[in-house]
Amino acid sequence: MSDSNSKLSLAICGLGRFATRRILPAIAACPNVELVAVVDRSGKASGLPPGTRRFESLEHFLDTRPTGAVYVATPNYLHAQHSVQCLEAGLHVLCEKPMATNSRDCQVMVDAARKMNLHLKVGHMLRHSPALQLARRWLQNGLIGEPRAICTLFHYDLPENLRPWASRQDFAGGGVLMDAGIHCIDTIRFLLGDPVILLGAMTDRPAQANSVEHGAACRFTAGGVTSFVQVCSQAPYFTRLSVSGTNGEVVIDNFAACWGKAKVKLYAHQTSNAGCAVKEEMVDVSMIYSEQIRNFADAIGGSEVDISEPLDAAENVRIVEKLYELSHRS
Repeated sequence: MSDSNSKLSLAICGLGRFATRRILPAIAACPNVELVAVVDRSGKASGLPPGTRRFESLEHFLDTRPTGAVYVATPNYLHAQHSVQCLEAGLHVLCEKPMATNSRDCQVMVDAARKMNLHLKVGHMLRHSPALQLARRWLQNGLIGEPRAICTLFHYDLPENLRPWASRQDFAGGGVLMDAGIHCIDTIRFLLGDPVILLGAMTDRPAQANSVEHGAACRFTAGGVTSFVQVCSQAPYFTRLSVSGTNGEVVIDNFAACWGKAKVKLYAHQTSNAGCAVKEEMVDVSMIYSEQIRNFADAIGGSEVDISEPLDAAENVRIVEKLYELSHRS
């Protein structure tokens, strides 16, 4: 935290389309965070707070011996390199998901955080979704009885010109399964817990070297509950989550959105109004990113370093790697 105003001094490394649309507004909404610098090779960033310093490279920024923290929002293949550089320079790190393109690099990041005794968080922002937190409470309170199955659908349209590096296996670590599927996997683990036992996976990955898949489906158990994930990056945006139990079902329309509202519905199996929700709440999910950043700042300001979050994120990457192995054998 900066001495003058007790705010966390935060820099953004990688000011692309995502950081401009999501992270800059989220930081502006956080009373305990101050944006002090951006690392932006393009030099085209606009709308930054007055006094925000600009750097063309992370190395130039680190040469100034900054304090505080860095939000790493560079392409996937740079997550590990940039996070470790920042940690070794004495900076706390909030790294965008996926944590890295492979589990080996995830472990390097964890080791660096441990060695430096610094906070390392990973941008699985849906854990901060009020809609998912509400659904989790309903499940824990037994409103659907014993969970038996969970299904997540995540469809979106990703034109290659917006993120050209995302179409390369070596740069992205994978296609839609690493990009959006990892959100579904983390959501299921957040709701149901571990262990995860993989059962099968299929992708439409082309045969060409270094290519990535645009569609994928996988099946596993999480905490003993049968789990299904279906993801597609060439379809109109649509996300939905449903958890079926012995006594009912929880459904979230728009579960992965970080704007507007999401509807959380509870259905009971034994009801005279079949198909009608017995409980329904509209939840504002527009502050998910700011809540993530605020919690990051709070952790730095008031608690001992907890390595459980990056270990969880590293496990998500390992699960995706194993799902790719399963799909290759199918």
